[in-house]
Amino acid sequence: MRTPVAILLLGAGLLAAGCGDAPPGAPSASAKPAPAPAPPPFARVETVAPEYRRRDTALETSGKIQFNEERLTRVQAPVTGRVIEVLARPGDVVEPGRRLLVIDSPDLGAAKADYAKAVSDSERADAARKLARDLFEVKAIAQKEVRDAENDDRKAVAERERAASRLRTLGVPESHFKDVAVRADTLTRIVVTAPRSGVIVERNANPGQVVAYGQSDTPVNLFVIADLGTMWVQADVYEPDVPRVRLGQAVTVTLPCCPGERYEGRVTYISDAVDPQSRTVKVRAAVPNRGRTLKAEMFVKVAIATGAARVLAVPQSAVHREDGQTFLLVQHGPSEFHRQRVTLGADLDGFVEVKAGVGPEDRVAATGSILLKKAAR
Repeated sequence: MRTPVAILLLGAGLLAAGCGDAPPGAPSASAKPAPAPAPPPFARVETVAPEYRRRDTALETSGKIQFNEERLTRVQAPVTGRVIEVLARPGDVVEPGRRLLVIDSPDLGAAKADYAKAVSDSERADAARKLARDLFEVKAIAQKEVRDAENDDRKAVAERERAASRLRTLGVPESHFKDVAVRADTLTRIVVTAPRSGVIVERNANPGQVVAYGQSDTPVNLFVIADLGTMWVQADVYEPDVPRVRLGQAVTVTLPCCPGERYEGRVTYISDAVDPQSRTVKVRAAVPNRGRTLKAEMFVKVAIATGAARVLAVPQSAVHREDGQTFLLVQHGPSEFHRQRVTLGADLDGFVEVKAGVGPEDRVAATGSILLKKAAR
């Protein structure tokens, strides 16, 4: 009976030895290798020193768009009469000679009658002059009568030219003068045409309207034709900034609705008087109007280039903002970074101007600085 018990005890001992804890320091068959420690955050951060870069200085102000007065045409009534037909409307693109409206005017009839009479008087005066010379040759009249006939002829010719000039002003072609002289052309309707090319931006004429010529110091503009290829920008510059502005300086115009769109021009005029109400000086620039986007009376932002300066700048990636504060991460040791509040200026093509807070001798975190943002204090 002892032998089986001993065998059982021996088996139990072996089983206990096999299922017991492994000796200290012995590797477990199911254990995984520990991961390698992560590199510190600053190991992947690139530091740079603030550097001096060129910054174009500009005077920023507000302005208003206006039509280019040098390329603006105001069409007024050449005669007094009644508008019979209107042949153009705002927005139409016109060329020189384009028919705008038709006016029925008694003034045109009177001008044609004056020309016909002047031509008849000139012919009669010329015949009288020739007759006087012939009579003087045979000593039938005195020389004084010849001089009087020549004087009357010169007056008749002058009156004929005056009447012809009036017809030209009214738009009657010279090819019609012969018909007018023999009273074959007695029409009283005149066609008003466009004197130059452009876009009709204003119309103040309607059929049946009575228009007057030369009866007011401020005649009505029946049509206003503008060349919209170039617009004027009238900017307001305050008195202390006037010395910074010069003719020919570059001007950049932006619209409040489209800040990404820029229109370039040059300063062409600086007023010699200060506006007594706003205490500003008017500065004008001519700006190409791409796509006719600039509209008259539109308010715009104007930047007048006044020179250049060397400023300290850092990459945009080095700048951080948190809780209303702007700061950089400045390196104080191989693995030590501190937050430094700074005052920024203008953007410089991937860089930003630093007005205060760091100097060119400092090192700031640039690429990868976001990894240190929470750790640095």
